[in-house]
Amino acid sequence: MPTVTRVRKQLAADGTHWHIEGVCTEDGTHYPRAEVATRIDRGEAWFSSGGGAETRIRTIVSCPMPPCSASPYLTTAPEHTAANNLENLPRC
Repeated sequence: MPTVTRVRKQLAADGTHWHIEGVCTEDGTHYPRAEVATRIDRGEAWFSSGGGAETRIRTIVSCPMPPCSASPYLTTAPEHTAANNLENLPRC
């Protein structure tokens, strides 16, 4: 069960926002967003860790910032803390 502690972001093609390009796990290994999405869709559990809490990472069709079409995309469900939200993790 890989645990993500940092994210790598890239500027969207239209220049309006930064979105997740990939993630870094506890051991510092970088995984591109598409690879993580494929592994999650195949049934592998990935988690995001921050602020002493973990939450499960899930896939969505594309970046939630319209009109961005970066696909597939990764997200986490809001829980008791925003610290483990993928978008809020420190950069790797």
